[in-house]
Amino acid sequence: MITLLAPDRYHSLKATGKLPSPKGVALSIIKLLQRDDFRVSELVRLVQSDPAIAGRLLKFANAAAFGRARPIVSLQRAIVALGAFRVRDLVVGLSVMHSHRSGQCSGFDYGAFWAHSLATGIACQELAHFAQTSSEELFTIGLLARVGELALASLYPDEYTVVLRKAKENDLAALERESFQMDHRQLGSTMLAEWGLPEMLLEAAYHHEQPDRAGFRDGSRVLTLTHSLNLARSLAELCMADEEARWRLLPALLTRAARLGISGDALNDTVDRMVRRWRDWGAMLQVRTQEIPPFAEVLAASPPSQRVSTASPEQDGALASPRLQVQLVGIPSPELPHLMQQIESLGHLPVLIDSSAEGLNHAPRQPTQIVIADMDMPGLKPTAFCRILRQTPAGKESYALLLTSPGNEALILEAIDAGADDVLVKPVSIQTLRVRLNTATRMLLLREEIQRERRGIMRSTDEFAVAHKRLLQAALTDALTQLPNRRHGLDFLAAEWAFAQSNSLPMACLLLDIDHFKRINDTHGHAAGDAVLRQLADLLKRASRVEDLVFRYGGEEFAAVLPNATARAAAQIADRIRNLVEKYTFLWENRTIPVTLSIGAASLNGGESDSQRLIQAADAALYQAKQSGRNRVVVAR
Repeated sequence: MITLLAPDRYHSLKATGKLPSPKGVALSIIKLLQRDDFRVSELVRLVQSDPAIAGRLLKFANAAAFGRARPIVSLQRAIVALGAFRVRDLVVGLSVMHSHRSGQCSGFDYGAFWAHSLATGIACQELAHFAQTSSEELFTIGLLARVGELALASLYPDEYTVVLRKAKENDLAALERESFQMDHRQLGSTMLAEWGLPEMLLEAAYHHEQPDRAGFRDGSRVLTLTHSLNLARSLAELCMADEEARWRLLPALLTRAARLGISGDALNDTVDRMVRRWRDWGAMLQVRTQEIPPFAEVLAASPPSQRVSTASPEQDGALASPRLQVQLVGIPSPELPHLMQQIESLGHLPVLIDSSAEGLNHAPRQPTQIVIADMDMPGLKPTAFCRILRQTPAGKESYALLLTSPGNEALILEAIDAGADDVLVKPVSIQTLRVRLNTATRMLLLREEIQRERRGIMRSTDEFAVAHKRLLQAALTDALTQLPNRRHGLDFLAAEWAFAQSNSLPMACLLLDIDHFKRINDTHGHAAGDAVLRQLADLLKRASRVEDLVFRYGGEEFAAVLPNATARAAAQIADRIRNLVEKYTFLWENRTIPVTLSIGAASLNGGESDSQRLIQAADAALYQAKQSGRNRVVVAR
């Protein structure tokens, strides 16, 4: 899936001495880790020789040690916690940044390049748990994902200036191939491969600009990683943009976040944390950054070119022409004039609906872009109004704002569940109404942008969300137990096996089988068997460690991947699970069903050619547990 440069051509480019490359300690670390017999103590001595790198590694180690009672102060402990190969990747990334702050390509903004790259790396760290991988690995690939552009600027400074000028209106990679018979993706991936970065990260970096064209399997870890890097790049662009450009970037960014299942609140927290850390690291690494408002404010702000003027008519000459129609439904007559005056002062056009029963029933079928309705409207309950509104194509796209009297707060959740976007308690001040109408305007414009981007793929954002949810559900989850399915579990196992092998870390795998499960089905029925499987799945989720992945292997068999677990630890975990299951009360229609497990455990011994060997060893141990009497744990030897 990756097109690297031919070895002869790459060696000739290296021979020019112009390619960006790790220097000093980073180069020594690369050479050390190419040896099979390297010692961690040698790595510690190398890192200690550069106090700046040592300090940054300690900072990274503590940032990754979530939940640790005390900070890591020992460099050796930090290196052990991160892993030798993660240390290599981090040092390589920081070394390349430090050594290539400027260059001869006049069209290449070196300061902006590293500011964007640092923001991408930090955004990757914040998205690591969505990508199911290490935050340190993702930081490095985010920092170096665009290193091919830096390399082309270093190799061909004059020619690349011309390419960059043309690229403002054309595809950069296509222009690069036309001028240099290669593009930044090929050159960058070839460099990253030489520096020893894992193949999965190379694939993500190569395809992250257009992840949907990569051809990765839906639900696979590498596709999730690629989408995470793509979103991180978008977040970096948001950090670098000015206020007006930031607004234009939002629709695509929100769509990318939705692809990873990131909710609005989670995205707010992620972006704000990322910006704080970007500025912190920028100051430490002497990379320029800029102030960014809280992400919630960025979302709620009106488009810069369409802001409602706050100036008086005398200052502004005249009021701005109305932008949106605001339909008023069921508003009591005494309150109407004041509310209409407020709406007009904010630059919108109020549209009054007849308060008769016929008018109230007709209103939700032909709504305007914004609808304000009173929850005390006669003849039509607010929940019924919202449901009718959401049944029409226009109503689905309207922003529904309900007004309620003090004392009716209990009805707010009911109204939101029925389809209202927001509920305000009267009396409503002009400031509160301004905020809500600005938010409504922003949401309406975002919806229009997302629909434009997705037109031809999905008819609406609602359909897109449903289709994507079904895709993820089918790709990653077992329908009966709601655990990860076999496909997802084996994908996770392969990735953890590769990481453990390359970093000389322990790991283990368990296979768990319900004893005499056929007897349960024959005695109580298949519905009872399904209930036992669901209850066992819940018990296994609660009994596993945070870093473990429990999945349904097939039928009555389950599996667990145990990262960083020795054979002894795996045996202890397996016996604890077996004991919990034996003592647990499994119920079906008020009847107790006794359940026991046989468990086979296998740990990494360095001789496996692939992850399948590990699960085969666990399967053989499970067979022994069955043969030797069931309800026991056998560890493969």
